[in-house]
Amino acid sequence: MKKKSSTKDYLKNLPDIQRRAAEKLLAEAGPFQPVPSVLKQWLIWLGLAVLVAGVSLWMIKPQEGILEKMLQLPSGSFMILLFIGSALAAWNGIASSMPGEEPGSVSKGWMIAILAALIAIPLFFFTSDNLAGVLEHNAESGWFCFRTVVLVAIPSWTLLAWMVSRNASFHPGWTGAWLGISAFLLGTGTIQAHCTHWETTHILVNHLLPMGLFMVIPIWIGTYWLSRWKK
Repeated sequence: MKKKSSTKDYLKNLPDIQRRAAEKLLAEAGPFQPVPSVLKQWLIWLGLAVLVAGVSLWMIKPQEGILEKMLQLPSGSFMILLFIGSALAAWNGIASSMPGEEPGSVSKGWMIAILAALIAIPLFFFTSDNLAGVLEHNAESGWFCFRTVVLVAIPSWTLLAWMVSRNASFHPGWTGAWLGISAFLLGTGTIQAHCTHWETTHILVNHLLPMGLFMVIPIWIGTYWLSRWKK
């Protein structure tokens, strides 16, 4: 069996000047740490997501009869799609940060379909309510649902972005966007497990609107933070 060549074997065959230059570069670079696979990083995210959502829900308390809601239509479908969408967006974000692993058209298509369904379900299947009444309730509660979505999304996105910042994203803006979608959907799923309001306007304004309003922030931060490897 042919013996596998080592780095030292290759260096010995180089001219003296090239060998010294290569040895200097290797010494400055230090030991190589292989990047975990997309699956391993996604499983780490899954653990962090369960922790963030679990702690948040423990603090604000789940609504009574949440298990029954999960088994009913359309409320159960809405909640399940929130968490599936968060998981798929996290996978796409991690994959987009690793050259050669970028999400394909099928994965992007499923994500678009999930986002469209999350808007369509409240519009067509939930009870209608009044915008003025929703805004009045928000003023009394200090926009509790709205800010809870944001407060859950911030640590979720930060932890995930910190993890993928060690990768080499060629499109950091897209990576930041995927991670932002994942974080906001996790926040929406968390507050939905607490909130007893299943009315159209309340959900669109307080549970889904934060993602639309603040998505520019993870994209902007991601453009700089997730491209730091280039520097």
